[in-house]
Amino acid sequence: MKKLVKLILFGGAFGLTTGLTFAQTQSRGEVTDQEFIIRKDRVLTVPVQPRVYEKLPVLPQPKGLADFNYRVNRYPLTLEPLVLETTPIQKPFRAPQLDLFPGFLRVGYGNFASPLLEARYMGTEADIVNFSLNLGHQSFGKGPVQGEESSEAHTNFGGDISYFADVFELFGGIDWNQDRYSFYGVDPVNFENPEFEIPDNVFTSFSVKAGIRDIEKVGPFSYEVQASYRNFNDSYMARESEIGVSGLGKFRPSEDWKGQVGISYYTTNPEDLDYAQTRTYLGIRPEIEYTTGEFRVSAGLNIISENDSIEDKSSDFRIFPNLKASYQFAEEFGFFGEFSGDVKRNTYFSFVNENPYLGPSEQLLNTIQNYKVEGGIEGQFQEAFHYRAAINVSRYNNLSFFVNNYTNNLMTTDSSRFSLVYDDKSTVFNINGELGFKFSDVYSLGSRLDLYQYDLSTQAEAWHRPTWELRVNNQVTPVQGLLVQANLNFMGGLKARGNDLSDIVGEFGPYEVVKLKTIADLQLKADYQITNRFAVFAEGNNILNGKNTRWLNYPVRGIQLIGGVSMKF
Repeated sequence: MKKLVKLILFGGAFGLTTGLTFAQTQSRGEVTDQEFIIRKDRVLTVPVQPRVYEKLPVLPQPKGLADFNYRVNRYPLTLEPLVLETTPIQKPFRAPQLDLFPGFLRVGYGNFASPLLEARYMGTEADIVNFSLNLGHQSFGKGPVQGEESSEAHTNFGGDISYFADVFELFGGIDWNQDRYSFYGVDPVNFENPEFEIPDNVFTSFSVKAGIRDIEKVGPFSYEVQASYRNFNDSYMARESEIGVSGLGKFRPSEDWKGQVGISYYTTNPEDLDYAQTRTYLGIRPEIEYTTGEFRVSAGLNIISENDSIEDKSSDFRIFPNLKASYQFAEEFGFFGEFSGDVKRNTYFSFVNENPYLGPSEQLLNTIQNYKVEGGIEGQFQEAFHYRAAINVSRYNNLSFFVNNYTNNLMTTDSSRFSLVYDDKSTVFNINGELGFKFSDVYSLGSRLDLYQYDLSTQAEAWHRPTWELRVNNQVTPVQGLLVQANLNFMGGLKARGNDLSDIVGEFGPYEVVKLKTIADLQLKADYQITNRFAVFAEGNNILNGKNTRWLNYPVRGIQLIGGVSMKF
């Protein structure tokens, strides 16, 4: 259409131009006749241009790189080898100088005629054989009652040795102890007699041990086996020897699972004024533990066999569960629980370490813990505060207590010596809590509170057992080199079995119940490091000057101060 329009316009313009030219020509000459023919039915047509419908050819797609094989040609060269001359570097590599002193000596003296000596020596060289020796002595020439009549002394000597192989360690050790006590808890009237002397009792114990254990403690399996022998005697008729074998194997099949099996066997031969017997104790304790995230659970058994002679005893063999679980919801809060049972092994040696004024005993019995149910919470805040609170209930058979008024063969009582008594069936409720705080290396606090309630079957009271205890330990480093400790220990609710009232109410009358005063003991210690070798120290015990009668008729020393120096060599 555009071409058609252009053609018409072009034709029109051409005809107009021709007519004008012709008119001009005629005007110059004569006029001639012209004839024009106009055809209305004529149609102008334009040929149609065909479209191209053929698609563009598809280009070939590029192919991936094919595998190329390279051919390597070897060109051997006949060159002489390079000769290097090595020379040691001139820069000295000196190991850092560490202040390792194999020896330590501490000497001091205080009131109550109390010298103090501590000495230790150990090998510091890295060798396949290592050893250590220790010696200690502290005595009190005067005591709280009649000066020298209530004196006290303690001496110990021991040593350990180890042989290190590639994968295991052979170890052994010896220990010798001697402790002297005076039975000064007698009627004060006796001191009016100028010929009266307070009897002493000297305890002597000797023990030796040897064993083997693996060195790598983080492998899939670890173990330790130990054999021991101990002998004990006092100034009277008490004797006790013991042979023991114990072993512990731990296995870690994976990061989540681990387990252990502990085995212990002891045979003890105590002898006293009224008896001599052989006691055996076998304990097998398998346990397995699973940990996933913050959840931890363990299950095991306490398999015990002991041959104590008890009336109406059904069997020497007992099996107790040992179940524990804990879950830490967050760093600030978590909970834990336990359900278990066990047999606590008691010996004359363990009893006399708890109460050194123990007289002859008629019978030694282990304490059966039928069950223990415990639950509580724990957590910490910003790694500075930590807390723990728990409630537990325990059921016992043969729970032991100490009472005064031991009756000797002359049927007279001795108030200065204690006897062992047992309660057949006892239930003990305990509520405890712990709180700790640490501020950098400057100050740290540790405290624990325990509340007890006793439900007894055969004993009138829980003799000499507290109903509450509170311990607060403070440690301060105000300046570099100075360490200060302040410890508070409280114990209350103690009751003792006093005078026998049988002369008043009958042959087997009741006993007087004596309520002992609350024990409050404040200890202060300071240690100042003058150099890396020398230091001075000062200690104060019973700063509140309380009698602190833990055992009836036995008040303790008053304010006791001691000071001295220590040296490393």
